[in-house]
Amino acid sequence: NNNNNNNNNNNNPNMNTTMLRIMSCSGKTLSNVPFPPQSLLHHNNELGSSSNFKLGQYGPSDLMEMGFTNRCNLVLVLRDGLCLVYDVSGNLLLTPFYILPSGAGGSNVELMSASVFEGGVAVLSTGMQCALVELLDEHDDVNYVDGAHLASRRIVGNGPIGSGSSADGNPNESALLDAGRGEVFGGMRGGPPPPHFAIVTPLPTAGHAHMFGYHFIALAVLPRIHTTSRRPELFLSTSDNSVVIVDTATTEIIDVDCRARVSSPIISMSFAPNGRFLACFTQNCTLTVISTNFETKVLDFDTSEGSPHPPRQMKWCGEDSVVLHWKNLGVLMVGPYGDWLRFPYEGVENLHLIPEMDCCRVVTDDAVEILQRVPPDTHMFLQIGSLEPAAMLLDASSAFERGLPTADEAARAILKSGRLEEAMDVCIEAAMKEFDVAMQKKLLRAASYGMHFGYKDGNG
Repeated sequence: NNNNNNNNNNNNPNMNTTMLRIMSCSGKTLSNVPFPPQSLLHHNNELGSSSNFKLGQYGPSDLMEMGFTNRCNLVLVLRDGLCLVYDVSGNLLLTPFYILPSGAGGSNVELMSASVFEGGVAVLSTGMQCALVELLDEHDDVNYVDGAHLASRRIVGNGPIGSGSSADGNPNESALLDAGRGEVFGGMRGGPPPPHFAIVTPLPTAGHAHMFGYHFIALAVLPRIHTTSRRPELFLSTSDNSVVIVDTATTEIIDVDCRARVSSPIISMSFAPNGRFLACFTQNCTLTVISTNFETKVLDFDTSEGSPHPPRQMKWCGEDSVVLHWKNLGVLMVGPYGDWLRFPYEGVENLHLIPEMDCCRVVTDDAVEILQRVPPDTHMFLQIGSLEPAAMLLDASSAFERGLPTADEAARAILKSGRLEEAMDVCIEAAMKEFDVAMQKKLLRAASYGMHFGYKDGNG
């Protein structure tokens, strides 16, 4: 889990010298990387592109998408399809490569959208071409690599040692560029897979869109751990209010035909961390949450009263709430039953949402905040007047600390109901999810107090 940001530097008047800064969650700088990498300036003809666009002219505005995979690989995708992959130390892991091939006559490919997911990145061009990049390493099953689609290609780079390594033993950019440019390894390889490599799978979406007379608007990737084929699936929203699913193993395209359940074209999509639900934001400013198989609609939430424009970002906050960000409205958090909370963030110029498994981090220019929905169990036993066993155990523990004789009676009442163990488990779970140290200790003392009665009963 790392943050990243761009920082301008104008020391060299002849070209852009933007720095890419990779930071830890605590704000510690892990590495500073020139953008674009200086060695790219001398390898324009070696990247396999006939583009007339000079690499030295890349700047921050050419960055289409950037994000981390679940293996802490930083992926940068530029508007012409060039992909750069770094580790947290700022080392290039792969030879820089173009995700999509050049157009007819060597014309540039311009990306319309890109989505970094936990296993790589997917891109969509203005010509409706799509491709999926899976970032793998030597620990992945070779059978998974061999089972890739026949049209896919493999991108490799140098290993951690070699003649091109720097003084500290790490591969430098020149070493990656001077060897293994887009080399293909497959069934005829003579050894194990390289330490880091990528599988690039082109998808026949352009022909499909032309055949049915619509265009694609947004894309999202369902990771392979949530699919039946154990290969990533690409979801593309269409201009006629539907969604198509592309199986990257077979490149088969299926229209789920959700036109009756979606009121207008979907312009943004995001999967829940558990892969069970898909959040969709439509052109008519409606947030729709639907199951991944498109059989069950969970929520329709109209945001048009707040803003007639789509949000800058839409991310999941844990597995049961969606967070949206508008520049002038702040952050809106929408729960599973349509309940919502708004956080204004007035006077904040830059704000970014970073989803986590159990929360959402809100990163501003001067702070990092954690936004989390109160867990249902915690809400149930901490609300005023709650009769939940955990609430009664917490009250009994507090009474015991104050020396009140009613503490023993309350604890034994929970024991007789047979729900003492449940009450202790809820207190422990709530303590794990609590940020206030004093409250954590209070909940743990309640669990310990209940354990005293359970232990005595078990040995009585």
